[in-house]
Amino acid sequence: MGRRLALAITLLCSSLSPFSAVAADGQKERIVSIGPATTELILALGGESSLIATDVSSPEPRGVPKVGYHRALAAEGILSLSPTLVVGSDEMGPNSTLDQLRRANVKVEVMATAPTLANLNERIDTLAHLLGDQAAGSKLKEEIAAQSDTLAAQAKQNKPLKVAFLLLHKGQPTSIAGGNTTASALVTLAGGVNPVAGLHDYKPVSTESLIELQPDLVLVSGRDWQQYQDPDAVLSQVPALSATPAGKNKAIHAIDGHALQGGLSLRSLQQANQIAQWIKQGS
Repeated sequence: MGRRLALAITLLCSSLSPFSAVAADGQKERIVSIGPATTELILALGGESSLIATDVSSPEPRGVPKVGYHRALAAEGILSLSPTLVVGSDEMGPNSTLDQLRRANVKVEVMATAPTLANLNERIDTLAHLLGDQAAGSKLKEEIAAQSDTLAAQAKQNKPLKVAFLLLHKGQPTSIAGGNTTASALVTLAGGVNPVAGLHDYKPVSTESLIELQPDLVLVSGRDWQQYQDPDAVLSQVPALSATPAGKNKAIHAIDGHALQGGLSLRSLQQANQIAQWIKQGS
């Protein structure tokens, strides 16, 4: 099902005809997109020709200038590209940079984010309006709804395993995802149970607590998430997991960090689908 979801989204994006958004003065819109979730939605809505730059966390599209990290943007670099619109999630900043852009008569659109499908649809509506193509937004939302229904059907068939989501950064304490995070939303969408859903945000977790939780499946991510694709690499950094069902069965998997930024996204849904498959394997 994971391949079908990815294929469906790819086919949807390719079916939308590229177009150029138009600014208020009638000129072609020049958009700087901040955050991978925002950028992928602009691409899915057919707005690539209006995209002049992204932040460094957006892997696509290739070949456009990068304007820095989404939480530490510098106005000078962005203004040098003569944008008409800078758009991103409420994670982008700092506010001083956004204010400087506004003073330079650049429209700044800050979209509220939440780890919900409803919020994803709201962001699609906002971007479709900014791009001037509401029909593309409606089509994308319909496709997401269909894929979400398929994911929900799979999740209902899965045994509700305990799934812990860990954020790993070398030299820093291991953190675990609370119930209000995008990571926890992925677990829930996939039919798993977050054993620390009562927590908020990411909290440091002790060795004793990890062992006490006894997770059946462990998901990990971080700035260098690719290095955690080998369960042994995770076990060497978090040896306490060896005393849990997840560690004993090496049911440890890395999650693409781009799927966790800026609320739920198309990439998030792909990752949730993959998690559902891992849960199915462990059921």
